[in-house]
Amino acid sequence: MQFPLLWLAVFGNATGGLALLSSSKVMLTDIFAGVSPEIVTPAFSTGYVSALGVGMALGRFGWSAISDVLGRQNTYAVFGLGIPIVGLTPYLCHMASGAGAGGEVDMWPLMAFYSGSVLTITFYGGVFSVLPAYIADLFGQKHAGAIHGKALTAWALSAVAGPMGLAYLRSHSYKSAVEDLLQAIDRHDASALERSFGVSINDDVGIQKLMNAKTLTIEKLMELAPEDFVDPSPYLYNTTLYAAAGLMSVAFLSNLAIRPLDLNKELKQLERGSVRS
Repeated sequence: MQFPLLWLAVFGNATGGLALLSSSKVMLTDIFAGVSPEIVTPAFSTGYVSALGVGMALGRFGWSAISDVLGRQNTYAVFGLGIPIVGLTPYLCHMASGAGAGGEVDMWPLMAFYSGSVLTITFYGGVFSVLPAYIADLFGQKHAGAIHGKALTAWALSAVAGPMGLAYLRSHSYKSAVEDLLQAIDRHDASALERSFGVSINDDVGIQKLMNAKTLTIEKLMELAPEDFVDPSPYLYNTTLYAAAGLMSVAFLSNLAIRPLDLNKELKQLERGSVRS
């Protein structure tokens, strides 16, 4: 039972790390740049991406060394700190958006988002650097290479299925936000949509073509929306990040459920099997 649990621990942590890695730069430019454009400049965004790369490198070297002191399972348990960080990221985005709408510039959400995401990326790097030693501790050195190769299928699946699933969630949230915006605009001014984009509220095909061409976007629709309509942009990543936090929770619980092999018990079972045969 140890290997399936270890596989789930790798898959959940890898998928959560990839979700944050793939969406954090977009979140920074879409949300925080609109709230604090004088701070979140293109140079700042480039530096943020560099910081994520440095964080991953430090995680690969740092957590492998720390695991020699804490132990492999305890180190994987520490990676569970990424769960509240990823799960609370939507709250930070909402807080930043609310402060910006009130004309205030609150640096705390941006600082928390920046530092939290870099810390979580170190966990993503640490998952793979600690894994070989974790496998050796659980199953021994003899077949560690083969088992490590099988465990890396979890990373391969997370690299393929993870971004696809999370992109679907984000796309679904985007379409829902656009539909709500279109309904609000239609109630506010029935002819505004046709004047601006040349389509009616009932022209689903035309609206979809404009969305695919990036002609009809949330930013442009907000210009036509009623003044009291809340910008949905900070909420587009909620389902993506909550799903990632859920997978990381599964990984955390799977790691806690792992128990070292009882060698005496395993040897007795092998002896019984050989006697029966």
